[in-house]
Amino acid sequence: MIEKRILLTGGPGFGKSSIIEELERKGNVVHHEIAREIIQHEIENQGDSVPWINIDSFSEKVKQGRINQFENGKDIISYYDRGIPDIIGFLMKDKKEISADLIELSNKYKYHSKIFITPPWEAIFQRDNERKEDFVAAIKVHKCLENIYTNLGYELVAVPMGSIPWRAEFVLKHS
Repeated sequence: MIEKRILLTGGPGFGKSSIIEELERKGNVVHHEIAREIIQHEIENQGDSVPWINIDSFSEKVKQGRINQFENGKDIISYYDRGIPDIIGFLMKDKKEISADLIELSNKYKYHSKIFITPPWEAIFQRDNERKEDFVAAIKVHKCLENIYTNLGYELVAVPMGSIPWRAEFVLKHS
């Protein structure tokens, strides 16, 4: 069997999840954004493991969720909405300490060498209950993600702006 872990990253609100949903609709194996699921669960249960209250607890839960997603991608082609190094990018944006553990895990759990990154696109950007960043903060996250993935040796491929089906086809064609 072929094993290939194709990752989409980029600042919040730039279209990654919509592309992942379209890839899933087309029959591909996908792994949805685990951070959003954690935030929704914490809000529903009045927990504090959300990035704006307890970033350390939140990051630990995201890390475990992304490791589980990675391990569930064995022997198949799968598409991921964010990866383990994204945690580092978000911590960098907030000028938080980056643990050696996170760097080690980012080097241990390697995705396909070509990473798809959705560029800032203000026309589609929206805030919601899980996405608290404004557009300026989302751009800062985006730049931090570009830095961490480049430093880890990945090739970044910008996903051009266009319709969701067209963007998903772009990812399929170039992965």
